[in-house]
Amino acid sequence: MKILVVGSLKNVPSQPELCACFVAKLGEMVVERGHVLLNGCRGSLDKAIAEAADARLRALGKTPADQLVGYRLRDAEPIHRCGRIRISELSDWDLTHSRLSVPEQFAEADAAIFVAGSEGTFHAANWARIAGVPVLGVTAFGGAGRELYACEKAQLEDKFGSSITRDEFDMLNQDATDADALAADVVTLAERIVIPTTVFPVLPFSMEFEDVKDSFRESCREAGFEMRGTDEDETTERIIPRILEGIRRAAIVVADVTEPRPNVYYEIGLAQGMRKSVILTAREGTVLPFDLADIPTILWKNQRDLKEKLAHRLRLLRPT
Repeated sequence: MKILVVGSLKNVPSQPELCACFVAKLGEMVVERGHVLLNGCRGSLDKAIAEAADARLRALGKTPADQLVGYRLRDAEPIHRCGRIRISELSDWDLTHSRLSVPEQFAEADAAIFVAGSEGTFHAANWARIAGVPVLGVTAFGGAGRELYACEKAQLEDKFGSSITRDEFDMLNQDATDADALAADVVTLAERIVIPTTVFPVLPFSMEFEDVKDSFRESCREAGFEMRGTDEDETTERIIPRILEGIRRAAIVVADVTEPRPNVYYEIGLAQGMRKSVILTAREGTVLPFDLADIPTILWKNQRDLKEKLAHRLRLLRPT
């Protein structure tokens, strides 16, 4: 995953010292988790975050050029020499041309994080929007980061509804005192938006299938996914809207069809209608109905067999 970080360390309306610590930790966190850090090699934040990421990669025995990529304009001197510096094919990164060509750092990014700043940061955010890149504004330090958060939250359902909840998006809106914790939360949010890892389980409403549910949960954990069913939260809301929302937010739906149950078939149909990846499981000997027979199905002998086979299938679907 490629993460672009934009903003300023010169225009920080709130907690400037904490902001500097956060930016350094953010650079370290992005590369520690195996992602590529992108920047524009122009300003104070670009320099600080690149230097922090470069130092962390060297401490880990890694090659900075593999995970740290900056872009400079053809006639501009880069503000840092960390990682790999590429020369933009564009003459400038302005938004004033009749035909817009997206700057490379935005075209390549999977997510863009915005910290403090003012007009230049808004300019960059508009490029991110044009490129279809998620805009994640951090509010703790004020400025453009705070305003961008408010703008994106107002359009949350349209932009991120299938990936994250409103509470998850609010990780950007913390009264922060711990730079490390805030950096971890912001990177985790970017990962959830770009690389969904939620699995929605579909099972008969029966105690007989509690072991199957437990096997689903363990398989998800082993494969790096998180299982979230309709029973995860105590609520008095109606079940059907919760099922719809659970399937909509899931990356994968796993359903056991050992017993022919209307609720199971209904939820599988919903998942297919939403174009979700669907994995079916069934005890060996189960006769599948005609309309499910063409879906690859894991046939299991016992719970251990189910856990091993399902974990393997999930790993194959895990985004990299």
